[in-house]
Amino acid sequence: MDNVKVIERYIILLLGVRERPIPTATHLQKELFALTKANPRMADHISFDKHYYGPFSDDVKSISLSPIYHRDAYIMDAYNRLHLTESGGEMFNDLISDNSDRPRFQELLAMMMMVRDLYDDLSTNEVLFLVYVTYEEYTERSSLSDELLSPTKRRQLSKRLLEKGAITSERYEELVG
Repeated sequence: MDNVKVIERYIILLLGVRERPIPTATHLQKELFALTKANPRMADHISFDKHYYGPFSDDVKSISLSPIYHRDAYIMDAYNRLHLTESGGEMFNDLISDNSDRPRFQELLAMMMMVRDLYDDLSTNEVLFLVYVTYEEYTERSSLSDELLSPTKRRQLSKRLLEKGAITSERYEELVG
């Protein structure tokens, strides 16, 4: 299957596992990046480069703005939130029914739910900080990493992540220590 079609389906699934929009284009990029790290099969279809805002995929950007195969499945609103449309909801349900007997598909859906539950409640800076401290190689071209990783900002962001339950107290100590 064509990579574009696969990426569109990943976006439909990621949107469909939670009945709410993905908060920003940056969230979409980082959520899919996290999923490619957890699921190497996804990485066969989506590649990420070092970019101003950490890991970035040109394919994800263009496909999220202008889907080719599933044109009416999702839309980006004026506030940069990505929404699943009614047509996209039907496609999501079809993908679920067509693959419900496959254990790996069920694992993928569970991972998508966990990523959405974690990342969607974070600010863009919190998402970027979490990515930068987990995948330091993606700070290389970043225009924000120096600021977000500065001692003061590091403490602030780590505290907020701890308060939101995104990191453990042990991880908090690692980040601020």
